[in-house]
Amino acid sequence: SAAEQIVKTYVFSGKISEDLQVVILNNLDPDPKRETKGIQVVGSYGTGKSHLMALVAAIAENADLLIDLTDSNMREAFARIGGKYKVLRFEIGTDKPLKDILFAQLERFLAREKVEFTFDEDSKFSWKELLQNMMAAFESVYPDKHLLIVIDEMLEYLKGRNPTMLNNDLMLLRQVGEACDGSRFKIMFGVQELLYRSPEFQFAAEMLNKVEDRFADIIITKDDVAYVVKERLLKKDPHQKQLIRDHLLKFAPLFDGINTNLNEYVDLFPVHPSYISNFERIKHGKSQREILKVLSHRFQTLMEQNLPDTTPGLITYDSYWEDLSSTPSMITLPDVRTVKDKVEIVYDRINGHFVQGRANRKGLAQQIVNALAIRVLCDDLDKHNGASAHNLKEDLAHTIPGIDNSELLTQTIQSVANQIKSATVGQYVDLDVVSSQYYLRTEGGINIPQIVRDYADTVLKRNNDQADQYYFEFLQYVLGLQQNTYRTGFKIWQHSLDWLDKKSFRLGYIFFGNPNERSTTEPIQQYYIFFCPLFNAITRNDEEDEIYFDMNGLSQEFKDLILLYGAAKATEANASSDQKSFFKAQITENLNRAIALFENEFVEKTKVIYKANETLLRSYSLPGEGASKDMIFSSVSARVLNKHFSDTFPDYPAFNDLMSPLSKENFESAIKKALKKLMAFNQPNREGEAILTGLGLLSGQGIDTQNSKYSDSIRKKLKAKGHGKVLNRDEILYPHYIPQNLWYSQDFTLDHHLEFVVLSALVFKGDIEITWAGGRSLTATNIDQMLLTLIEDDYFSFQSVREPTGLPIKALKALFGHLGLPDLSGELEKPETLSRILAEAKVRVGKVVSLKAKVSAGIRCRNVPLLTEAKADEIRVGFEKLASVLDGIQGYNTFGKLRGFKYTEDELKGAFAVWSSCRLVEKLLERATKFEKLIGYLYTAQSYVVESERPLYDDISLAIHKLPQILLADEENEYIKYEALLNSLVDQYVDYYLPQYHKCRLSHSDATNKALLLDSDTKKICDIIKDAEFITRVEYDNWLNRITALKEADQALSKALVKEEPYHEFNPREYYDKPTYTIVELQEQLDGILDKWVKAMRSIFKDPSVKANLEVLDKLSRELVEGFKNGIIDITLDNAMQLRRLIGELSKGFERIEIVSDDFRKVFSKPLKAEEAVEVFQKYVDELCSGKERSKVRIIIK
Repeated sequence: SAAEQIVKTYVFSGKISEDLQVVILNNLDPDPKRETKGIQVVGSYGTGKSHLMALVAAIAENADLLIDLTDSNMREAFARIGGKYKVLRFEIGTDKPLKDILFAQLERFLAREKVEFTFDEDSKFSWKELLQNMMAAFESVYPDKHLLIVIDEMLEYLKGRNPTMLNNDLMLLRQVGEACDGSRFKIMFGVQELLYRSPEFQFAAEMLNKVEDRFADIIITKDDVAYVVKERLLKKDPHQKQLIRDHLLKFAPLFDGINTNLNEYVDLFPVHPSYISNFERIKHGKSQREILKVLSHRFQTLMEQNLPDTTPGLITYDSYWEDLSSTPSMITLPDVRTVKDKVEIVYDRINGHFVQGRANRKGLAQQIVNALAIRVLCDDLDKHNGASAHNLKEDLAHTIPGIDNSELLTQTIQSVANQIKSATVGQYVDLDVVSSQYYLRTEGGINIPQIVRDYADTVLKRNNDQADQYYFEFLQYVLGLQQNTYRTGFKIWQHSLDWLDKKSFRLGYIFFGNPNERSTTEPIQQYYIFFCPLFNAITRNDEEDEIYFDMNGLSQEFKDLILLYGAAKATEANASSDQKSFFKAQITENLNRAIALFENEFVEKTKVIYKANETLLRSYSLPGEGASKDMIFSSVSARVLNKHFSDTFPDYPAFNDLMSPLSKENFESAIKKALKKLMAFNQPNREGEAILTGLGLLSGQGIDTQNSKYSDSIRKKLKAKGHGKVLNRDEILYPHYIPQNLWYSQDFTLDHHLEFVVLSALVFKGDIEITWAGGRSLTATNIDQMLLTLIEDDYFSFQSVREPTGLPIKALKALFGHLGLPDLSGELEKPETLSRILAEAKVRVGKVVSLKAKVSAGIRCRNVPLLTEAKADEIRVGFEKLASVLDGIQGYNTFGKLRGFKYTEDELKGAFAVWSSCRLVEKLLERATKFEKLIGYLYTAQSYVVESERPLYDDISLAIHKLPQILLADEENEYIKYEALLNSLVDQYVDYYLPQYHKCRLSHSDATNKALLLDSDTKKICDIIKDAEFITRVEYDNWLNRITALKEADQALSKALVKEEPYHEFNPREYYDKPTYTIVELQEQLDGILDKWVKAMRSIFKDPSVKANLEVLDKLSRELVEGFKNGIIDITLDNAMQLRRLIGELSKGFERIEIVSDDFRKVFSKPLKAEEAVEVFQKYVDELCSGKERSKVRIIIK
């Protein structure tokens, strides 16, 4: 049958055997020991992918086919799945959604197998759940079977799907793969390449990753194809192998492959091993199943020929070109047709070149060309895939009479290849100088690389100036200097460097070449970076503001690549439009090769020259991976020039609080943020705050110009002018280069932006006003509305600054600061501004007056003062002064009154200095309350701690007595430690109290048992007979006290509650050293008491007089008493009262003498010998019985 033929003809390579067991059989195992997945079989056309899936499907469905397996080991392995499956196999030949295809195939298959199930199109369940429902229906009909779905050509189907539909298909594949785990459902599909590595699907990478997790892959490689060829077409017996081995060994000195892989050559003989590897890699030819047909045809031809003596006689991959180029269907492929056209041209050139003395190499030349044709088809044609002379020697296995040396044979092959190149003038066969591979030039025609090389050799090598220009173009590219040059026609760029010490930047230039043009470049800037020429001689000035990078140490290979890059650019400019793309390709190729070589060399070879001192670039700490070349050279330049910058500008501010340094790009933004910080001090603005801090314009309380040398310089200049005079702009700023708006401060050479921040701070504090042409002014009153609307030109175009006029702005600004309000000095005319001032003043005066009263009364904790008398007086006086000022401020309730605001900045500062004491007083009050509570708690708690409970009792005492010492020390660390100690003692007390509480209190279940015991018959019987004259009830009364004292524990009592209050209706001292009893023990005690009492009652009947009195009882009473006496009748709740009465009546004939324990103490008041004790006791009893009838006396101890 077809299935038998599939199984019989399958050849297992070693790798396939292993992969089958690991990937397929483990995942199809009916009794898996691990997670199982779906299976993806990967193999190019013709590798046996479909054959493998057909094999697995056939055996999974029919165990009888196991006998047809040719490999006994695989027969045993396949036995696990043999006959365990129902199999559905199909190919996809439609563009419908994968879900519709799969479900339709399954429904038809299930109907054929008599399983009733259809997929609900409108179901809201996942596809995985639908498959699980389907498997439930399947298993109900086939409880001993599994289900395997086999799908071929899945990749071809998926490649035809658009992105949206593909995403749904991949989602289904993921869920189908998930359904394979822990289920009888399995799936296997075949693809030409790994699904999740296919470039067409990379836009769906995330979903592909999820699919990959749910499928196991088995990949059929070229080794497997070679194995099939070897086992199916070329199987040999040992005798044949020996003959072939002897034959091939004759050529081992010539061919390294035969020498090192002889067994592979023998197994595949007469096929050369590289034939199969090149056949598999070929991109544009037939499918790989054709290899069997092609080789079979070759074998038929060889069968009639004798084995040659002078050559190995191997079929080499160059021979496939004849099959490929003679097949009409292959010639229709554009790449194959292009290669065929070029090969025919090369053949023609070979026929004209290999004549006379070269004629004997013509056959070898054609072999080489055929091999190069196959090699170029193994990739895109423009990749120029080729082969080296050594590879050609090994792969063609061509021998030449008289040459018995491997190296000489390689040189001969190389010579022939070079002759082919010469015959085609490099237009159709050329040599890649990097890889040393000969390749077929399918673009043909002119040899672009040769033209470029010729231009480099004949033009650029003779013109150093032009060569350096192309080197500079290369540098411009790698440094990323894509913007226009600063001066037309000169390789000069504006640049900026980090100023490391100041976290700022400096302006400068980058020059390519020697410093010839420095003197004519304006403006003069703060540094100059020179990249020296590569081909011309170098000249330097070695000034303090100059740094040079000399790359003359780069290799000659790099310099040659620069020449080729320049030559390609030069020749491309003059090329015709149809050839420009070829020259552009040369530009790109040489540029990329130069970049790669530059990357490897520049760090080691570049010299950094500063003030005539040379240092290699690698000696510096360079930026990490990913840094651009500009970043690297700028980083080194910044380090080298840092000291020069700091020496030249010693008074420039340092912005150390910035997260990232100022730069040319972020400078204006940082200035804006600094101005915003002036206007909104309380709003988070870290960058603006860092700028103000660097300029010395911030204090802990807000904007402060008193400690800034930059603002102080302006104030001094203005003061020197005299009252009412102005300070002109030219006395503040000077123009460095007007075309670029470069202005700097006269005093500290600050950028005009920073100087304007200083001026704005002075305006904000009410120290100055700034005026512009046209009557505009920036004042403390309008700064809120105006400052942030100014443009960059306004920072240097003002006319003058002057002292402010009108309202006492400085004092009012100070007032806002002291009241904790935002600076509203620009909104004083608004009623709400005054309202805020008055409201805050009222709140504060109330607080001050309240705290003053508490200070006057004294702040104490358990009679220990927390403030010295002197300190208390100081605070009290300060509070009185501040309260007076706050009261006075409330009188300025109109804008007009503010003009007469009487308090100066210094007066406000002096009055509000005591405000910080408010927090001190509040803190002391909090501390007094806190320690009062803690000490009070521990004082009370100590009264419930047994004194023998060490060390808790002593620790509490010590801690309480330590309070005055801690309070008088007035040290914050000691307060913290002491508070921690007290809290620790509270915790220790809680840990002591709670266990004692639960030990001496009943659980809820014990409380229930207590109630049951108190309501028991035994207790009730005892209550009936306890008062009988013949009973001693002391033990019962004690028992009753013990059980009554037991109380139920409060289940809600927790550590938290005990921490709040140390006593909870329980004092551990009351229970110290006293026995505790459980309800069970009390039950036993009660039973024992009743038992004693019953025995006492029965002992009464031993008296003869009582026996005699029994006769006077009526019959029923006598029977009850007799039965009780003899132990026939027990005392019960029903008869207890009657028995008590009857026994009492019977015992009335006795004369009771009751004694108590104190009587015994009196009798035995001193130590006695045994004989003396008996004598004393006898005398005591005689005295008791004196005057009584001795036989009726009964002594009872109460």
